[in-house]
Amino acid sequence: MKKPLTILFVVVVICSLLTALLLLKLSSSPSDAPALPTPTSTVEPPNEELQQAINHGITYVNQVEHPIGLLMLNVMYRQFGIAEFKDSLQRYDQLYASSTDPLIRVWRRIADYNTSAVQPEDFNYVTDQLNRLTIPALYSDRKSLPDDYVSQLTEAMELGCFYASQPTDDGSINDGAYLLTHVLLATIWLENNHCSLQLPEDFTSTLYQMNAALIGDGSRVDDIQLEVAAFLFQAGQGNLVNSVFVENVIAAQFTDGGWSAKQNSPSNTGWHPSVLAVMVLLYVAYPAASYPPMLAPAPGSA
Repeated sequence: MKKPLTILFVVVVICSLLTALLLLKLSSSPSDAPALPTPTSTVEPPNEELQQAINHGITYVNQVEHPIGLLMLNVMYRQFGIAEFKDSLQRYDQLYASSTDPLIRVWRRIADYNTSAVQPEDFNYVTDQLNRLTIPALYSDRKSLPDDYVSQLTEAMELGCFYASQPTDDGSINDGAYLLTHVLLATIWLENNHCSLQLPEDFTSTLYQMNAALIGDGSRVDDIQLEVAAFLFQAGQGNLVNSVFVENVIAAQFTDGGWSAKQNSPSNTGWHPSVLAVMVLLYVAYPAASYPPMLAPAPGSA
């Protein structure tokens, strides 16, 4: 129990300091941005071990039938050319052609810039707190953002940091901290859509550090840490991912090729942590200063 408590203490301290700094920035006149601390460099595991983990993981996640899972396979196909995922959008359409869930139409934009299935009334069903953060960013190239969207992102970041500081019985991070990862995802999608939202000074750098704090010393490999790592790499901040964490991701893979959402309850592997883990390992195997966008770009665009 000592190690989880230590990690929790570190998260509390980092979140408190970063939140205080951000609020100070908002209440004072602009000044030169302070230099970010030198991040930990990601050390690649042995190539053979890394490639075996990726191959095994690809086989596992290629069986995914969850809509978001299939769309994430499409992201990996577009970013890394994974042949097994080439038909992921077609599978999405085949599996959900008769679905009455409006979000099936809304989410399709991730993989198809020109998606025509979405209807204006579909957005009335975007009521989940996390979706309300990300869906406006997903459609920011064609729909006006909510008037209070900046406030929504700022408040969600602060609330997510608060939840991250709350202890759980098993030492894992409170699920409310997913607000932090989804604010990060929203900023990635805003950039993908070339949306120049005026965020507070140092907002993104603070957001990166708050997310990286969730990984801590890299000893835990739960779903939320995998999500943090995948999104940080996508945002071009992979150097903030603890190198020990990458090694532990490989070690946490189960014999079926998948990963469990909770390190302390590894009875079942699942699509969500497994898709995220494969993404992380692909980013490590194919390092780059930037990657193709998560969102399918307009046809003919660079």
